[in-house]
Amino acid sequence: MKKLLFHLIYAMLSLPLAYSQETGTIDSLRTEFIAAKSDTAKLSLSNKLTREYFMRGDSSSAFQYGYRSLALSKKTKVPLYQAKGRQIMGYLHTILIHLDSAEYYNNQVIQILKNAKSNEEMRVVAYAKNNLAANYQVTGHLKKSAKLLIDNLPIFEKIKDNRLYHVTLENIAATFNELEDFEKATFYIKKGIDFLNKNNFDEEHKIGTYLIASLIAYGQNNLSLMKNHLDQVKSYLEHVGPTTLYSGRYYSYLTWYYVKKKDLNNARKAITQAGKALDKLKSRTNYYDFYNSQYELAYFAGEYKKAQRAALTLYEMAKEDDRKSVAAKHAQDVALLASMSGDYRTAYDFQKKYSDISDSTKFENMEVEIQDLEIDYQTAEKEKRIALLENEKREATLKNKNQVLLNLVLGIGASALLVILFFLFYVLRTNKKNNKKRLEEIEKDKELKIAQALLEGEDRERMRLARDLHDGIGGTLSGIKLKLSDPSGDKAIKVQHANEQLGIAIGELRRTARGMMPENLLKNGLATAVHDLCADRISSEVQIEFQSNSLFADLCPNNTVHIYRIVQELLTNAIKHGEAKNILIQLIQEKDSILITVDDDGKGFDPTKLANASGIGLKNIQNRVNFLKGKLSIDSTPEHGTSVNIETYVR
Repeated sequence: MKKLLFHLIYAMLSLPLAYSQETGTIDSLRTEFIAAKSDTAKLSLSNKLTREYFMRGDSSSAFQYGYRSLALSKKTKVPLYQAKGRQIMGYLHTILIHLDSAEYYNNQVIQILKNAKSNEEMRVVAYAKNNLAANYQVTGHLKKSAKLLIDNLPIFEKIKDNRLYHVTLENIAATFNELEDFEKATFYIKKGIDFLNKNNFDEEHKIGTYLIASLIAYGQNNLSLMKNHLDQVKSYLEHVGPTTLYSGRYYSYLTWYYVKKKDLNNARKAITQAGKALDKLKSRTNYYDFYNSQYELAYFAGEYKKAQRAALTLYEMAKEDDRKSVAAKHAQDVALLASMSGDYRTAYDFQKKYSDISDSTKFENMEVEIQDLEIDYQTAEKEKRIALLENEKREATLKNKNQVLLNLVLGIGASALLVILFFLFYVLRTNKKNNKKRLEEIEKDKELKIAQALLEGEDRERMRLARDLHDGIGGTLSGIKLKLSDPSGDKAIKVQHANEQLGIAIGELRRTARGMMPENLLKNGLATAVHDLCADRISSEVQIEFQSNSLFADLCPNNTVHIYRIVQELLTNAIKHGEAKNILIQLIQEKDSILITVDDDGKGFDPTKLANASGIGLKNIQNRVNFLKGKLSIDSTPEHGTSVNIETYVR
């Protein structure tokens, strides 16, 4: 017998397993709900209470908290919590087979989280799609249901939700079982069992796996394998206890097994146990199982009135749940059994119900079949295009054979061209090397000229120092000697005067020494040396401001001297030639360079006439800048001061 109900029932029963973790007792959850401060915390607790009440058979309280979750979700602006409020309502309506409401809420979840990115968002969307798959099962669209479930598998793998991944595998297996595609059903249930054994699932979850495996074995008429699976279920039930929803299902399946084995005595015992399990824990899905088992047993035992009553109950339940294909099947069963007992009026009525439902179901399924035909047509068109491409490929192969000779000729020509290109490449490469070598020689020549210019500048500097020593300190010392050699006059006055002249000579000597190589430059660095240079040049007529940031502590001494000389020369030019009253000097470090800026409010000059200017030491400054591979720029206007900016590279 084809178990039309199983896929839906198992899918519905799996959902509580998928949602329900160890949420605690209802009392503790209610206490937490009352104490919760935020709407999101209340929403999460309300969802847990909804599932707990429903699992305990209290649908009224479940819906009460479900609507609370929905109201809370509408107050938040967070899409995840907006979706969770709809999700719990979609869960309830899916379990209770309220098709329109289930579809409405589950589609709302998918729409709200259409751009899902986080694992939790993807999990909520996947739950809603599983619920929609259950709706498709109810309406008989099993292929669409299977496709939706298969599409969900990689999502559950990605978010590492092992429980939902496993449940979805089982539901896919059950769907293919109902489609009587036992090969695919066996493939997916084996995959589910392998996954079950590799992961740590609770025993109740294992029960569900082996129940569906037993039903697939039943569909293949493999009763020994079915019994093995049912024995496995029994061993787990002994640990879980009789309160599980699976207890009634186990005895219903056991009834089917014994009916198939034609063991009337054990079949009656099994159906009795199924009824007791149903009394302890009522479930819509278990009612379907129970009355299906009762129908099968009564029909096998020849109790046709009892079988008719079971079929009538199943028909009424299916009508309530809007399960048209199931209602049609059981209407036909009632008609057949009624005719067997001579109740032709009832048989006529239910045969008509069967026809009406079948016609409407066929019409509803026609659109789906048309869509499937359209998909098949598109697939056929693709296959036709592939065949056409293969023919074109064969034709191209034949053309290639005909062009072998032409290709050979072209290959020889291409080889000759390649040789020519190689020769040209060699010539160009050689020229490039020669040009590079010439550029290096030019650069070396330029550096040699810069070094020569620096040496010439140093020679001029030595001549100036010699002149200063001869005219300044030498003259002062000569005057002291003459005065001390004069025998006339007061000796005390001579000594005092000589002492004063010696002080002047010593100061002049120190200034000259600082001009040659400042002691602070070697001991304390560039910033201190330039600061002392500025301080030494400050007077009542000239004000000098020096600014610097943290300069390199490990500058090359030679580079330090060049920068110092550049600043010294610019400062001298500003005072001596520019007659500046206010001078600003800046030394700023930027990575591997030092920026030098000297601004003054002196006479200024015309930069275009620099070629004819003399005595300002600009050539010496330019040579030092070139040596440091730097850049020099001068901005000056007559009577409006001068601004000199220099960028030097010192690393």
